[in-house]
Amino acid sequence: MYRQAFTAAAFALMMGAATDLIAQTTPGPAPAPASSRLSRGYFNVNAGFESTSGELSSAATFRLYDEDGSLSATQAVDSGALFDVAAGARVWRNVTVGLAYHREATTGEGSASASVPNPVVFNRNRNVALSFSDLKRTEQAVHLQLGYMLPLTDRLDVHVTLGPSFFSLKQDVVSELAFAETAFPFTAVNATAALAERSESATGFNAGADVSYLFFDTDQFRLGAGMFIRYAGATVDINLLNDSNSTVGTDVGGLQIGFGARLRF
Repeated sequence: MYRQAFTAAAFALMMGAATDLIAQTTPGPAPAPASSRLSRGYFNVNAGFESTSGELSSAATFRLYDEDGSLSATQAVDSGALFDVAAGARVWRNVTVGLAYHREATTGEGSASASVPNPVVFNRNRNVALSFSDLKRTEQAVHLQLGYMLPLTDRLDVHVTLGPSFFSLKQDVVSELAFAETAFPFTAVNATAALAERSESATGFNAGADVSYLFFDTDQFRLGAGMFIRYAGATVDINLLNDSNSTVGTDVGGLQIGFGARLRF
């Protein structure tokens, strides 16, 4: 449903831009130079999607009944919808400096398994498996953007940006498993899982382009619509299982596409 809405909005934007380009090439009174219509400041609000996928996995060993046991946890990372806002200003000719912020929140599924030693029989481990849903993942980032705004017509412009990105990630993980013995002869074991929220941060980069079509003018500001495509990414190291001594790298960000409102002032 959301993808269809974005597709329709993008098509409408492209049709409006194409109409304006055709009008600019039609013989008639010479329009004012497009560069003279560039505003000093800009403010963009977007909704969109971030394309990312992956898997987090970790394994650990533990000691029980003078034997070694093992456990592992795996969970998926999926794409999701995002909210994006950006603001900035021209600082020299067509060169801009600005900030952007995006937030994406998704939920995923995971699983955990363990091999648990037997309390009475040596080398007779019991296997247990659990599955989980609604593991929350929240990604936020602030993007510092150095850009160049290129006017194509007096209403249509392209804004190319790049710069560093500062990510923060909150991720639900399976942090540990607890075991409870059943009755003799202990051929099975019950397991419960504890979930924890990990919070980490990382620095990456962003590069992208924004196409804006401005269809409403006043003496103080201009309004329109636009769409952007951007890659922003970094790698965050998080710890899954408490018993694991190693961290797991997970990619944050990815290819982002969005559509929304444009304000020039």
